[in-house]
Amino acid sequence: MYTVIRKYDLTPGTKEKMIQDVQERLVPILSRVPGFRDYSLVEVGDNEVAVTSTFNTFADAKASARLTRDWLVEHTEFFQEVSTLVTGEVRVHSTSDRLPPTNELELLRGVF
Repeated sequence: MYTVIRKYDLTPGTKEKMIQDVQERLVPILSRVPGFRDYSLVEVGDNEVAVTSTFNTFADAKASARLTRDWLVEHTEFFQEVSTLVTGEVRVHSTSDRLPPTNELELLRGVF
């Protein structure tokens, strides 16, 4: 499993439109890439977002990077500068469906 992480510095005033366009146009494109597993966009500042996308193989991640690059070229109005990009093999991964069931009181025990 491979994850691609990007951080974007956005042009002020474009964040909401960019997020909408990502949701309506880019995510459907990436979700059709073979091996697609997950896509998340996180608001990390007034004019910054971070994005993670996860795929089964490195080749799948590279294919998504090419598609994302094409989308970025078509939407330069959203971005102040080139994004920061990192990619790599996922070495530790956990989801809530793999954890034993707990209730809220069990989670808080020992915290307060």
